[in-house]
Amino acid sequence: MSEAENRYAFTLQEQLRADLSRKIGDGIYKPGDRLPSESELVEAYGVSRVTVRAALGMLVDEGVLVKRRGKGTFVRPTTIVESALTSGSFTETCLEMGLEPATRILMTGEMPADPSIAALLGCTDKRLIEIRRLRMAGGTPVIVEHDYFPQRYRFLLGCALENRSLFEILKTEGGTVICGFEDSFSIGRADAQTAELLDVAEGDALLEVLETVYGRDPSDIVYVNRQLIASDRYRYVVRSRKA
Repeated sequence: MSEAENRYAFTLQEQLRADLSRKIGDGIYKPGDRLPSESELVEAYGVSRVTVRAALGMLVDEGVLVKRRGKGTFVRPTTIVESALTSGSFTETCLEMGLEPATRILMTGEMPADPSIAALLGCTDKRLIEIRRLRMAGGTPVIVEHDYFPQRYRFLLGCALENRSLFEILKTEGGTVICGFEDSFSIGRADAQTAELLDVAEGDALLEVLETVYGRDPSDIVYVNRQLIASDRYRYVVRSRKA
């Protein structure tokens, strides 16, 4: 390819990148939207697949787009930032960012006690109460949560949980005030069910948070919360300051 042809190809890439960027800025493609496929862009713009891939690659490198294996190319969703020094409430974090929080209850019931979870709870119950939830912000799924309670919180199985703060339910219906929590972080992988719920590819890396939630006495563990987070949409910030 001659130097002139190289310049022409690069110009086409830049033109396509600029047009897609403009459409994103104008709201034609909104955060979380899937872009047309490479084949559709080739047909719409009358350019080669190489040009389309190069333009999309530029926008991925700029952080405007994100590729999801087996799913396509998407406008990067609005990232929700939760500080480790905040209240720990998903609902409050979303509202502070101007996003509508929503919760879908996936299941409530009893499960055989996992020894590691029971140890964190400090209980000897043979069966634990589990609440499984999908947390959404502005209609976008961001977290799959598993909440594990000892049997003394069995009353939760009879509560209306949809789109309600668990902290508030514990306070108003159980007399339990949540005063703090401790988080540990690791990397998890999306199994088939989690991948479908979060709209990611099976096997994708997820931020996994294991949280112990306690009441007025830090030794009184109320429940254990396990979160699987689509980290391109929701992230934790931990701040520290030198004394």
